[in-house]
Amino acid sequence: MSRREINIVRPAHLSVMRQEVIEYICLSSAGQYLDGTFGYGGHAEALLAAGAGQVLGLDQDQSALDAYRDTGSARHDPRLQLRHGRFSNVEEFTKLRDWDGAIIDLGPNSGQLLTAERGFSFSVSGPLDMRMDQSGGVPLEQCLRGHDATSLADALYEATGMRDSRRVARRILGAFEAGELTTTEDLAKLAGPRRGKTHPATEWFLGLRMVVNDELGEIRRGIPALLRCLKPGGRLGVITFHSTEDRVVKQLFKLLAGRCVCEERLCRCPRVETIRWVNRKPLEPSEDELRRNPRARSAKFRCVEKLAPQA
Repeated sequence: MSRREINIVRPAHLSVMRQEVIEYICLSSAGQYLDGTFGYGGHAEALLAAGAGQVLGLDQDQSALDAYRDTGSARHDPRLQLRHGRFSNVEEFTKLRDWDGAIIDLGPNSGQLLTAERGFSFSVSGPLDMRMDQSGGVPLEQCLRGHDATSLADALYEATGMRDSRRVARRILGAFEAGELTTTEDLAKLAGPRRGKTHPATEWFLGLRMVVNDELGEIRRGIPALLRCLKPGGRLGVITFHSTEDRVVKQLFKLLAGRCVCEERLCRCPRVETIRWVNRKPLEPSEDELRRNPRARSAKFRCVEKLAPQA
Protein backbone atom coordinates (compact mmCIF):
# COMPACT_ATOMS: atom_id res chain seq x y z
CA MET A 1 0.00 0.00 0.00
CA SER A 2 1.42 3.38 -0.98
CA ARG A 3 1.98 6.26 1.34
CA ARG A 4 -0.86 8.25 -0.26
CA GLU A 5 -3.34 5.42 0.24
CA ILE A 6 -2.95 5.50 4.00
CA ASN A 7 -4.29 8.25 6.21
CA ILE A 8 -0.97 8.89 7.93
CA VAL A 9 -1.35 10.80 11.18
CA ARG A 10 1.51 13.00 12.24
CA PRO A 11 0.47 14.18 15.73
CA ALA A 12 1.93 16.94 17.84
CA HIS A 13 4.47 14.39 19.06
CA LEU A 14 6.35 15.13 22.27
CA SER A 15 9.57 13.15 22.61
CA VAL A 16 10.05 12.29 26.26
CA MET A 17 12.93 13.29 28.56
CA ARG A 18 14.63 15.52 26.00
CA GLN A 19 16.45 17.51 28.67
CA GLU A 20 17.85 14.36 30.29
CA VAL A 21 18.99 13.07 26.89
CA ILE A 22 20.94 16.29 26.26
CA GLU A 23 22.47 16.38 29.74
CA TYR A 24 23.61 12.75 29.67
CA ILE A 25 24.38 12.16 25.98
CA CYS A 26 25.41 15.45 24.39
CA LEU A 27 28.78 15.98 26.10
CA SER A 28 30.87 17.06 23.13
CA SER A 29 30.56 20.41 21.37
CA ALA A 30 29.94 19.77 17.66
CA GLY A 31 29.89 16.01 18.37
CA GLN A 32 28.44 13.21 16.25
CA TYR A 33 25.31 11.44 17.46
CA LEU A 34 23.10 8.51 16.47
CA ASP A 35 19.33 8.56 16.95
CA GLY A 36 18.31 4.95 16.41
CA THR A 37 14.54 5.57 16.69
CA PHE A 38 14.12 8.90 14.90
CA GLY A 39 10.32 8.91 14.76
CA TYR A 40 9.22 12.53 14.39
CA GLY A 41 12.64 13.90 15.27
CA GLY A 42 12.23 15.24 18.79
CA HIS A 43 15.47 13.90 20.24
CA ALA A 44 17.46 14.60 17.08
CA GLU A 45 16.21 18.19 17.06
CA ALA A 46 17.22 18.57 20.70
CA LEU A 47 20.72 17.28 19.90
CA LEU A 48 21.03 19.70 16.98
CA ALA A 49 19.82 22.59 19.13
CA ALA A 50 22.46 21.69 21.72
CA GLY A 51 25.21 22.09 19.10
CA ALA A 52 25.67 18.63 17.62
CA GLY A 53 27.88 18.65 14.55
CA GLN A 54 26.15 15.67 12.97
CA VAL A 55 23.09 13.53 13.71
CA LEU A 56 22.29 10.31 11.88
CA GLY A 57 18.64 9.41 12.38
CA LEU A 58 17.42 5.86 11.75
CA ASP A 59 13.86 4.61 11.78
CA GLN A 60 12.26 1.44 10.50
CA ASP A 61 9.04 3.35 9.76
CA GLN A 62 9.43 4.90 6.31
CA SER A 63 6.20 6.90 6.69
CA ALA A 64 7.60 8.73 9.74
CA LEU A 65 10.75 9.64 7.81
CA ASP A 66 8.68 10.79 4.82
CA ALA A 67 6.50 12.94 7.06
CA TYR A 68 9.56 14.54 8.62
CA ARG A 69 11.15 15.22 5.24
CA ASP A 70 7.93 17.05 4.30
CA THR A 71 7.36 19.17 7.40
CA GLY A 72 10.08 18.54 10.02
CA SER A 73 11.60 21.69 11.51
CA ALA A 74 15.19 20.51 10.91
CA ARG A 75 14.55 18.86 7.54
CA HIS A 76 16.85 21.33 5.75
CA ASP A 77 19.64 21.21 8.36
CA PRO A 78 22.77 19.83 6.63
CA ARG A 79 23.90 18.29 9.92
CA LEU A 80 20.97 15.85 9.86
CA GLN A 81 20.95 12.66 7.80
CA LEU A 82 18.00 10.26 7.74
CA ARG A 83 18.09 6.58 6.84
CA HIS A 84 15.40 3.90 6.73
CA GLY A 85 16.33 0.90 8.89
CA ARG A 86 16.38 -0.74 12.29
CA PHE A 87 18.86 0.42 14.89
CA SER A 88 20.15 -3.14 15.13
CA ASN A 89 21.39 -2.64 11.56
CA VAL A 90 23.13 0.66 12.32
CA GLU A 91 26.46 -0.70 11.06
CA GLU A 92 24.98 -0.90 7.56
CA PHE A 93 24.65 2.89 7.57
CA THR A 94 27.93 3.96 9.13
CA LYS A 95 31.43 2.52 9.19
CA LEU A 96 32.58 5.02 11.81
CA ARG A 97 33.54 3.78 15.26
CA ASP A 98 33.94 7.20 16.85
CA TRP A 99 30.40 8.47 17.38
CA ASP A 100 30.07 10.53 20.56
CA GLY A 101 26.69 9.22 21.64
CA ALA A 102 23.49 7.41 20.73
CA ILE A 103 19.88 7.41 21.88
CA ILE A 104 17.03 4.94 21.37
CA ASP A 105 13.44 5.57 22.45
CA LEU A 106 11.69 2.20 22.45
CA GLY A 107 8.15 1.34 21.41
CA PRO A 108 5.83 2.76 18.74
CA ASN A 109 5.49 6.43 17.93
CA SER A 110 2.23 8.34 18.32
CA GLY A 111 1.58 8.35 14.59
CA GLN A 112 1.62 4.56 14.47
CA LEU A 113 -0.80 4.36 17.38
CA LEU A 114 -3.19 6.93 15.91
CA THR A 115 -3.24 5.69 12.31
CA ALA A 116 -6.03 3.11 12.09
CA GLU A 117 -4.56 1.41 9.01
CA ARG A 118 -1.45 0.43 10.98
CA GLY A 119 -3.43 -1.82 13.34
CA PHE A 120 -1.77 -0.75 16.60
CA SER A 121 -4.81 0.61 18.43
CA PHE A 122 -7.90 -1.04 19.85
CA SER A 123 -9.77 2.29 19.95
CA VAL A 124 -10.30 2.25 16.17
CA SER A 125 -10.89 -0.60 13.74
CA GLY A 126 -7.97 -1.53 11.53
CA PRO A 127 -6.29 -4.50 9.86
CA LEU A 128 -4.35 -7.16 11.75
CA ASP A 129 -0.97 -5.66 10.93
CA MET A 130 1.03 -3.98 13.75
CA ARG A 131 4.28 -3.81 11.78
CA MET A 132 6.51 -0.84 12.55
CA ASP A 133 8.27 -1.43 9.23
CA GLN A 134 5.62 -1.75 6.53
CA SER A 135 8.24 -2.43 3.86
CA GLY A 136 8.94 -5.88 5.27
CA GLY A 137 8.31 -8.20 8.15
CA VAL A 138 5.25 -10.29 8.91
CA PRO A 139 1.88 -8.66 9.72
CA LEU A 140 -0.11 -9.97 12.67
CA GLU A 141 -2.53 -11.90 10.46
CA GLN A 142 0.32 -13.88 8.91
CA CYS A 143 2.06 -14.18 12.27
CA LEU A 144 -1.00 -15.88 13.75
CA ARG A 145 -1.01 -18.40 10.90
CA GLY A 146 2.53 -19.39 11.88
CA HIS A 147 1.80 -20.09 15.55
CA ASP A 148 0.11 -22.83 17.49
CA ALA A 149 -1.36 -22.09 20.93
CA THR A 150 1.78 -23.15 22.80
CA SER A 151 4.25 -21.12 20.77
CA LEU A 152 2.03 -18.02 20.80
CA ALA A 153 1.53 -18.32 24.56
CA ASP A 154 5.28 -18.60 25.10
CA ALA A 155 5.91 -15.57 22.88
CA LEU A 156 3.30 -13.47 24.71
CA TYR A 157 4.69 -14.49 28.09
CA GLU A 158 8.23 -13.56 27.09
CA ALA A 159 7.07 -10.23 25.69
CA THR A 160 4.93 -9.03 28.59
CA GLY A 161 4.99 -11.60 31.39
CA MET A 162 1.29 -12.19 30.66
CA ARG A 163 0.08 -14.50 33.43
CA ASP A 164 -2.76 -16.07 31.46
CA SER A 165 -0.90 -16.23 28.16
CA ARG A 166 -2.05 -19.79 27.42
CA ARG A 167 -5.72 -18.91 27.78
CA VAL A 168 -5.25 -15.75 25.73
CA ALA A 169 -3.39 -17.61 22.98
CA ARG A 170 -6.12 -20.25 22.75
CA ARG A 171 -8.85 -17.59 22.53
CA ILE A 172 -7.02 -15.60 19.87
CA LEU A 173 -6.18 -18.57 17.66
CA GLY A 174 -9.60 -20.13 18.14
CA ALA A 175 -11.34 -16.97 16.95
CA PHE A 176 -8.84 -16.48 14.13
CA GLU A 177 -9.22 -20.01 12.82
CA ALA A 178 -13.02 -19.68 13.01
CA GLY A 179 -12.90 -16.54 10.85
CA GLU A 180 -14.16 -14.39 13.72
CA LEU A 181 -10.96 -12.34 14.07
CA THR A 182 -10.20 -10.16 11.05
CA THR A 183 -9.77 -6.63 12.50
CA THR A 184 -8.36 -4.91 15.56
CA GLU A 185 -11.95 -4.19 16.60
CA ASP A 186 -12.62 -7.94 16.67
CA LEU A 187 -9.49 -8.43 18.77
CA ALA A 188 -10.54 -5.77 21.27
CA LYS A 189 -14.01 -7.31 21.62
CA LEU A 190 -12.44 -10.72 22.13
CA ALA A 191 -10.42 -9.36 25.06
CA GLY A 192 -13.64 -8.32 26.77
CA PRO A 193 -15.13 -5.08 28.13
CA ARG A 194 -13.30 -2.59 30.33
CA ARG A 195 -13.77 -3.36 34.03
CA GLY A 196 -11.27 -0.97 35.58
CA LYS A 197 -8.82 1.75 34.64
CA THR A 198 -7.02 -0.46 32.10
CA HIS A 199 -8.81 -2.09 29.19
CA PRO A 200 -8.06 -5.85 29.03
CA ALA A 201 -7.07 -5.41 25.37
CA THR A 202 -4.12 -3.23 26.40
CA GLU A 203 -1.88 -6.15 27.35
CA TRP A 204 -3.07 -8.23 24.39
CA PHE A 205 -2.18 -5.52 21.89
CA LEU A 206 1.14 -4.80 23.60
CA GLY A 207 2.18 -8.45 23.58
CA LEU A 208 1.13 -9.10 19.98
CA ARG A 209 2.84 -5.91 18.79
CA MET A 210 6.08 -6.90 20.51
CA VAL A 211 5.90 -10.38 18.98
CA VAL A 212 5.18 -9.07 15.46
CA ASN A 213 8.12 -6.65 15.59
CA ASP A 214 10.51 -8.89 17.58
CA GLU A 215 11.06 -5.92 19.88
CA LEU A 216 13.05 -7.76 22.55
CA GLY A 217 15.29 -9.33 19.90
CA GLU A 218 15.84 -5.88 18.41
CA ILE A 219 17.00 -4.62 21.81
CA ARG A 220 19.37 -7.55 22.32
CA ARG A 221 20.91 -7.10 18.88
CA GLY A 222 20.72 -3.34 18.70
CA ILE A 223 22.40 -2.24 21.93
CA PRO A 224 25.69 -4.08 21.17
CA ALA A 225 25.59 -2.75 17.59
CA LEU A 226 25.19 0.84 18.75
CA LEU A 227 27.95 0.46 21.32
CA ARG A 228 30.31 -0.84 18.64
CA CYS A 229 29.78 2.45 16.78
CA LEU A 230 30.72 4.62 19.77
CA LYS A 231 34.18 5.83 20.65
CA PRO A 232 35.54 5.08 24.15
CA GLY A 233 33.81 7.57 26.42
CA GLY A 234 30.79 7.74 24.12
CA ARG A 235 27.42 7.31 25.78
CA LEU A 236 24.31 5.31 24.95
CA GLY A 237 20.94 6.30 26.36
CA VAL A 238 17.86 4.06 26.29
CA ILE A 239 14.30 5.13 27.06
CA THR A 240 11.89 2.30 27.91
CA PHE A 241 8.15 2.33 28.57
CA HIS A 242 7.40 -1.22 29.65
CA SER A 243 8.77 -3.40 32.44
CA THR A 244 9.78 -6.27 30.15
CA GLU A 245 11.84 -4.16 27.75
CA ASP A 246 13.35 -2.29 30.70
CA ARG A 247 14.37 -5.58 32.32
CA VAL A 248 16.02 -6.76 29.10
CA VAL A 249 17.94 -3.47 28.81
CA LYS A 250 19.00 -3.67 32.46
CA GLN A 251 20.19 -7.28 32.18
CA LEU A 252 22.13 -6.54 29.00
CA PHE A 253 23.81 -3.53 30.57
CA LYS A 254 24.73 -5.63 33.62
CA LEU A 255 26.35 -8.23 31.38
CA LEU A 256 28.26 -5.59 29.39
CA ALA A 257 29.37 -3.96 32.64
CA GLY A 258 31.04 -7.23 33.65
CA ARG A 259 28.48 -8.33 36.20
CA CYS A 260 27.39 -11.96 36.32
CA VAL A 261 23.77 -12.50 35.26
CA CYS A 262 23.80 -16.32 35.41
CA GLU A 263 22.05 -18.61 37.84
CA GLU A 264 23.99 -19.29 41.02
CA ARG A 265 26.91 -21.75 40.50
CA LEU A 266 26.20 -21.89 36.76
CA CYS A 267 28.21 -18.87 35.62
CA ARG A 268 29.09 -18.91 31.92
CA CYS A 269 29.10 -15.18 31.14
CA PRO A 270 32.42 -13.59 30.10
CA ARG A 271 32.53 -10.90 32.82
CA VAL A 272 34.30 -8.53 30.45
CA GLU A 273 33.70 -4.91 31.39
CA THR A 274 32.95 -2.96 28.20
CA ILE A 275 30.72 -0.23 29.67
CA ARG A 276 30.19 1.62 32.92
CA TRP A 277 26.88 2.77 34.33
CA VAL A 278 26.27 6.52 34.16
CA ASN A 279 23.04 6.23 36.14
CA ARG A 280 22.52 2.83 37.74
CA LYS A 281 19.07 3.87 38.92
CA PRO A 282 16.90 4.87 35.95
CA LEU A 283 15.75 8.46 35.63
CA GLU A 284 12.04 9.19 35.35
CA PRO A 285 10.22 12.19 33.87
CA SER A 286 9.98 15.31 36.01
CA GLU A 287 6.65 16.46 37.43
CA ASP A 288 6.74 19.39 35.02
CA GLU A 289 7.13 17.07 32.03
CA LEU A 290 4.31 14.84 33.23
CA ARG A 291 2.00 17.85 33.41
CA ARG A 292 2.89 18.72 29.82
CA ASN A 293 2.94 15.14 28.53
CA PRO A 294 1.05 12.55 30.61
CA ARG A 295 2.07 9.83 28.13
CA ALA A 296 5.59 10.05 29.56
CA ARG A 297 4.51 8.63 32.92
CA SER A 298 5.95 5.13 32.38
CA ALA A 299 9.23 6.27 30.77
CA LYS A 300 12.60 5.27 32.24
CA PHE A 301 15.96 6.52 31.03
CA ARG A 302 19.16 4.49 31.46
CA CYS A 303 22.58 5.60 30.29
CA VAL A 304 25.95 3.86 29.99
CA GLU A 305 29.39 4.91 28.82
CA LYS A 306 31.61 2.83 26.56
CA LEU A 307 35.01 1.90 28.01
CA ALA A 308 38.30 1.62 26.15
CA PRO A 309 39.22 -1.99 25.24
CA GLN A 310 41.14 -3.77 27.96
CA ALA A 311 44.77 -4.51 27.15
